[in-house]
Amino acid sequence: MTIVYSAECVAHQKSMRRPASMLTLLVILFIVSYGILTLLVFEQGRTIETQRGLIREMFKDSTQLAALKDKVARDNSGQTQDKALEQGKQKSGGPGSPAAGAKEQGKDTKRPGKSARSMEQVPGKPAANLEDVRRSTRVI
Repeated sequence: MTIVYSAECVAHQKSMRRPASMLTLLVILFIVSYGILTLLVFEQGRTIETQRGLIREMFKDSTQLAALKDKVARDNSGQTQDKALEQGKQKSGGPGSPAAGAKEQGKDTKRPGKSARSMEQVPGKPAANLEDVRRSTRVI
């Protein structure tokens, strides 16, 4: 048996060393890329939590604003009803007259518990803004 050494064999031996160095470079790049990916995931989690907190704060503010508007509407409604009752009593001749008693018992008088908001008409939604009813929205 004879062993023949040629230039091809030497070139093949040199090329075998090169993939080992490429493998270490690829492993290092792989570790760095996964490190960056991990940082990205943590940053996204922090951003989502921050946005969730902001949404909760906005919801609290919205609830407080709605309660304040409701209180103002009730106060305005109570003041207008009081003024209307005073004007009605003055026109009828006082609280002791028979016309005042009939007017207070009529069905046309306003109830003191009703707010001014119930009398407002809500406009209809335009067809372009209708949501898909198959989708459900969730509150965070």
